[in-house]
Amino acid sequence: MKKSMTAAILVAGLAFAACSDDDGGSGGGNSDAAKEVAKQTVEAAKADGLDLDEGCVADIADSLSDEDAAAIIDAGPDGDPDISPEGEELAIRIVGCLDNDVLLDRFIEGMGDAGEEFDEDCVREKLKDFDLSEVAQAGPDAEPPAEMVTAMIECFI
Repeated sequence: MKKSMTAAILVAGLAFAACSDDDGGSGGGNSDAAKEVAKQTVEAAKADGLDLDEGCVADIADSLSDEDAAAIIDAGPDGDPDISPEGEELAIRIVGCLDNDVLLDRFIEGMGDAGEEFDEDCVREKLKDFDLSEVAQAGPDAEPPAEMVTAMIECFI
């Protein structure tokens, strides 16, 4: 599970995370740099088979400081830019631009990769009402909410 959730976060977010420098600065405000960051992020996610809501990504990119946006562009989608803590927070918010069904697919894929034996239909049914973007935004090492674990317990074989 950790591997796939990490992939979802990193693919959707780290391409974006090249956006921070401790200088702060004002938000991009729909600048050319913010548009380029949004474009790079969406393209990087598509290359990994993920479809991000482009409007959602653009809104987040508009919130970047000019310095963060420039750092992301300079590093490119495969780079590792030095970004501000605010830029890092914005990068994690990118996960919220994924459809919940996509996150559920990645979550289930990760459970399988981790060697878990489970009833996939049961997991899908039990998790359909959970906002998996909140879980993903908590990070790959975070524990899932207790109510989520309780809902899924009967799905394990």
